[in-house]
Amino acid sequence: MIKIIKTFILSGINLVKDKIKAFRIYNLRSKKESDVKRWKENDQLFNDWNERTLLLGSFIQIDSKVIEFGAGNMILETLHFKRYTPTDIVKRNPKMLVCNLNEPITIDLSGYTAAVFSGVLEYVYDIDAVFSEISNNIDQIVLSYCCSDNLNISRIKNGWLSDYSKNELETIFEKYNYRICDETQWRGQTIYHLKRKG
Repeated sequence: MIKIIKTFILSGINLVKDKIKAFRIYNLRSKKESDVKRWKENDQLFNDWNERTLLLGSFIQIDSKVIEFGAGNMILETLHFKRYTPTDIVKRNPKMLVCNLNEPITIDLSGYTAAVFSGVLEYVYDIDAVFSEISNNIDQIVLSYCCSDNLNISRIKNGWLSDYSKNELETIFEKYNYRICDETQWRGQTIYHLKRKG
């Protein structure tokens, strides 16, 4: 009986937590703000995400000059690219540059040949604006995205701030003159390897 009561209380607490989180995400979405509070917490970085990031990194030549957006624990540094610059919404490491992709990018991108977005674009409202800012300099992009029409899960529960379909995303790639060189799946997320045409 006590076990049943504990289970009931815990389920009630979890339900309240989920509702508070959903309210916070709806509020962020209504204001088009980033979830800085969440990403200040290091327990939001999961080690199993490294598999996805290393998969993305496998598409990039070792002599590339790489900038990673949403670098988290900087696992790509272990691949020893010619140049590697990690960025994130909060500064987790002295090497890391702060970059909020829901605001204009102020980093000079002219020295980079490749950009990585591993599990970050779901937290970006306007992916078109991001591509607009990077497309003049970056020849190669590798990214993951959980397309809204490919996986039936709660985007609010995951804290995601954008809802692009596969077609909408690929239309952006085409608009900025990127072709899809490789496409695969990772846990229901689409992995894209893009290169500038011509």
